[in-house]
Amino acid sequence: MAVSQLPERYKNMSGFGAKRIYVLLVRRQHPLACLLIKYQQHMNTKIVAVLLAHMIFTGLLNVNAQGKIKDFNRDEITALLFRVADWQSEQTDHIASYDPLNWHFAAYYIGVMKMYHETGEKKYLERMYALGKEHKWRTLSNAYDADRIAVGQMYLDVYREKQEAEIITHLQWVLDDHLKRKPKADVRFNENPYAREWWSWCDALFMAPPAFAKMWEVTGNREYLEYAIEHWMITTDYLWDNEENLIYRDDRFFDSRTSSGHKVFWSRGNGWVFAGLARMLEMIPTDHPKRADLVEQFKGMAAKLAVIQGEDGMWRPSLLDAEQFPQPETSGSAFFCYGMLWGMNNGLLSQDEYEPAVMKAWNALVQQVNGEGRLGYVQPPGKEPGNYGADEWHEYGTGAFLLAGSELLNLLVPGPERNNFEKGSLLYKNKLAAKKDVSDWIMEGPGNVEFRDQWMHMYAPDEEMHHVFWCPEDFPNSFIAEWEMQNMEPDAGLCIIFFCARGMNSESIFDPSFSPRDGTFRQYNRSDHFNCYHISYYANAKPKPGREISHLRKNSGFHKVHIGKPGIPTSSKDRHQITMIKDRAHILMFVDDRKIIDWTDDGRTYGPVLEDGKMGFRQMQWTHFRYRDFQVWEIRK
Repeated sequence: MAVSQLPERYKNMSGFGAKRIYVLLVRRQHPLACLLIKYQQHMNTKIVAVLLAHMIFTGLLNVNAQGKIKDFNRDEITALLFRVADWQSEQTDHIASYDPLNWHFAAYYIGVMKMYHETGEKKYLERMYALGKEHKWRTLSNAYDADRIAVGQMYLDVYREKQEAEIITHLQWVLDDHLKRKPKADVRFNENPYAREWWSWCDALFMAPPAFAKMWEVTGNREYLEYAIEHWMITTDYLWDNEENLIYRDDRFFDSRTSSGHKVFWSRGNGWVFAGLARMLEMIPTDHPKRADLVEQFKGMAAKLAVIQGEDGMWRPSLLDAEQFPQPETSGSAFFCYGMLWGMNNGLLSQDEYEPAVMKAWNALVQQVNGEGRLGYVQPPGKEPGNYGADEWHEYGTGAFLLAGSELLNLLVPGPERNNFEKGSLLYKNKLAAKKDVSDWIMEGPGNVEFRDQWMHMYAPDEEMHHVFWCPEDFPNSFIAEWEMQNMEPDAGLCIIFFCARGMNSESIFDPSFSPRDGTFRQYNRSDHFNCYHISYYANAKPKPGREISHLRKNSGFHKVHIGKPGIPTSSKDRHQITMIKDRAHILMFVDDRKIIDWTDDGRTYGPVLEDGKMGFRQMQWTHFRYRDFQVWEIRK
């Protein structure tokens, strides 16, 4: 029941009864409360109020009594997300008012790509790919306006999958133009004719910074990341309220107050920033000197949001004054739900502490999705809290909902995702603890192995040259491989695993007719003799230091087929468990419990899927890692 449906005599009531009825109908939407109102003509107004109050205090209206997140059904959530996304894709009436490349739609596209990554449903990837091609992968004019850059996040996500240069050529030109600017950022909004050229309003922090960070990921040019972080801090230093741990929409609201005297913090504006924090922290290296600042913002905002969450699980348009506009606001609420889920998934927020807030939020959001898949109660475009109805919908609200639901799917993956693959028969086990353990392994290049404390140390004496150490076994088309490793010289280095290495005509890679190899990279990635896949999962090369992003390539041809998540942190001296899974065409890699690679070979773009073959550990000349407990299993079906 919407506010407009509340009978006039209840709207006009004063005191406890009216307030409770109003809250229950508008903020809780509980069927028992609605049933009482439905039959209110047969009952005395005061009796209805008393009954509702009794229901509150006896727990009959306690929407928080839910269970645990683990009880959610992953398939049901996936089906709901598809329904919501499909309904939105069929709505074309907004295109005339809002250009399909502007932020209204871009937020929806970002949600679609997140959903694709969590579900693997390729029709959504192809839908975004077709849209980008239709618009020639362009951005709108006014290239300095953050709202025009937001669509680039979708382009970059598609580029990761398609690896077609034209997808990001124009976007890179736009972002490069930002990097070339010399004036100091002026993030004043009020009476600033250049306000839209800088990130002077909080929404901009969702629109632009993640695009720059993603461009760093795919190009390796760290200038993009540094620009994003530097300008993020400039904006938040100006707009952040340290007392409330919330952010003003822009400087015009510094002194604004609601009629009840509360500061004005706009729900969706804070939602943009909270979601933007999650998206940035997903990419900022763990050892970046500014990462702690963004983590502090994220945790502080999360704690505040949990305190001011409505009893029904939703947040209101004005965060500190729920009564100003008491209807739920789903776009901001969905962003808050997404951010909290992301924080739980990535160890920044305690699941025990935030699970109740997330469950309330998600359950409340689902109630606002109608049978067709339309998410209602989305506040229209604006800059401050306002009034709207239950039937109001907008693309960015749908995008926020898809982000939240997709992050929930991520949380529902049982344990580390590799648990979906059950280990079968043990194919190979090597402790790598003594020289005898590798007596039949083959070193190519001037690499040296030594054994200390039950570990195999590998390095090049005097940093002479790159090298590859091959296991002599042939491993099948599908397997689970694990090993433990630790960086002994974090100043520089690069680690790669070659796998499925076999001759072009199924020969062994050690066929005597093949030219000898000495560790030179081209002999492996552009070989005339054999094919293989390779993953670089630690990258801190002296020519290009600090590239934490993992890459998967298919050889021969050095085809970069997938850009993954950060691998082993460049400065880490910790021990790390590496797990690599190849299930026919599907390839995954984990660093500890964190997935960094997830790609499926289509068997067409760069030739047939590679099947069985050998594995080899490659290190660049500056590298010194130690390894132990290398094991490989079949995958049990």
